Amino acid sequence: MVLKCLLMPVGLLIPGKNNGLRVLFYHRVNSFAFHELGLVSRETTVRETAFERQLAHLARCGYRSVTVDEFEKMRTGKQAIDPKAILITFDDGYADNLECAAPLLKKYGFTAIVFVVTDMIGSNNAAWPMSDAEEFGQMMDVQALHQWLAEGHEIGSHTCSHPNLTTLGVPALQRELSESRSYIETEFKHPCTAFAYPTGDVNDQVADAVKSAGYSLAFTTRSGVNKAQTHPLRINRTEVSASDPYFIFCVKIRGVYDWLGFRDTMLYRNTLRKTYTLFARNNKTNHKVTT
Repeated sequence: MVLKCLLMPVGLLIPGKNNGLRVLFYHRVNSFAFHELGLVSRETTVRETAFERQLAHLARCGYRSVTVDEFEKMRTGKQAIDPKAILITFDDGYADNLECAAPLLKKYGFTAIVFVVTDMIGSNNAAWPMSDAEEFGQMMDVQALHQWLAEGHEIGSHTCSHPNLTTLGVPALQRELSESRSYIETEFKHPCTAFAYPTGDVNDQVADAVKSAGYSLAFTTRSGVNKAQTHPLRINRTEVSASDPYFIFCVKIRGVYDWLGFRDTMLYRNTLRKTYTLFARNNKTNHKVTT
């Protein structure tokens, strides 16, 4: 949070920050105790009280949520751009999206799309690095996802197993993209034309494969708004996380941090991964020594 405050003045000096369509990007909304969550969820979890305050702010400022189809019509000029239109997205498909986020979305008149990892529907994130304890990392099951749709929300694909797509060979890449889409459309009778890249990793080969698999829109984790010239398979999103107090959220949706999109380049991400790996390895070694 301190770093975000220090970087804020830079963004305030950059003109034309909010001239486009903004997509908000969440993972989790819950009230689990900090120590009950794994390292990743501690940062990606937005507390229910904070989430409600964010939605109340959006409603008070006149924002309205749009569907993926309406978003794309505005982006391509088929429909007039509403400067107060906003697309709300959730990655992974956690159970708390329905249990905690959905009632608040309904209260303030918003809808959202969740990008699900189809092999993990009804399971938990125990297989992921720095995961949560089983009871705190639950994903929505099939019944919950049907309920999500019944409440007016949408579903998109986040692959079958959440791999780094840039590391896969062609057959595995095609499976992750095609089978997840096929499952969603067959099980939920819901068109699946939107995709979100796991951890935001995308290169030209992956983007081409996404297009070939039948998706018309694909979402990155890169900061920024979206205009007509934004590539439809590299849509920008504004992440909202645990380290965003209310005033940071308010300036985020005004585009103050859009210039930090460089953090979502492959070079930055791979450097960060190596740092995390070293940190985890050292932690494990130190734990063995002390015990």
